[in-house]
Amino acid sequence: MLNRGPEEIKKLVKDKYSEVSKNPCGVFNFPVGKIFALKVGYPKEILDNLPPSLTESFTGANNPQPFIELKKGEVILDLGCGAGLDLYFYAKAVGEKGKVYGLDISEDMASKARRNMELAGIKNAEISVGESDNLSFNNNFLDVVASNGIYNLSPNKEVVMREVYRVLKPGGRTVFCEIVLKDPLSEDERKSHSDWFRCIGGALVEKDFLYLMEKAGFKNIEVISKTRNARTGHPLAVCANIRAYK
Repeated sequence: MLNRGPEEIKKLVKDKYSEVSKNPCGVFNFPVGKIFALKVGYPKEILDNLPPSLTESFTGANNPQPFIELKKGEVILDLGCGAGLDLYFYAKAVGEKGKVYGLDISEDMASKARRNMELAGIKNAEISVGESDNLSFNNNFLDVVASNGIYNLSPNKEVVMREVYRVLKPGGRTVFCEIVLKDPLSEDERKSHSDWFRCIGGALVEKDFLYLMEKAGFKNIEVISKTRNARTGHPLAVCANIRAYK
């Protein structure tokens, strides 16, 4: 993928995740669906009562729900919202006085998320199509920006981090799950389409990832925990759960 330009990478990512939205039972080289969501800790008693379309296209890196710590009335953006599983939990957490925005690069995923919010009876969510390195929100607008494995899919990670910082209110926070590396990958692995879609080919070494966050302006950066799951099949990969403040 290194020999491809940013716009071509974005199109490949959009096409791949559009395929996941339309054909969640297809064969992918990364985990998709309810079984993976259950394995990373989403509550079975809730998932069993949700519309199947809300879980079938889940492709997150982990489960951010245990450490997102949302308050009633907060305004949150789910960056790379996919079919809306995290959106559902966020909408419930912030309540009817709060607001949840979802953004996804794939028109198919965004459409599916809108339908899923209707099916689940969620009234406080608004979903749009867009790119994470060019957010349409005003400066100092959001209390929280959350994401679940999107930085690795972006060819412009530093720009994404600056955009997240820009749209957060002073004192606002970003909380997310992301694949990071213990050591650099080989050149061949970084060039691989397959590894990029697994969120491995585009991953950064942990210290480099945290440095980009500091460079964007984030303070009190905390790696809350690290774990391995079906998304971290590569021996150098771990899923880090991270929180930081503006």
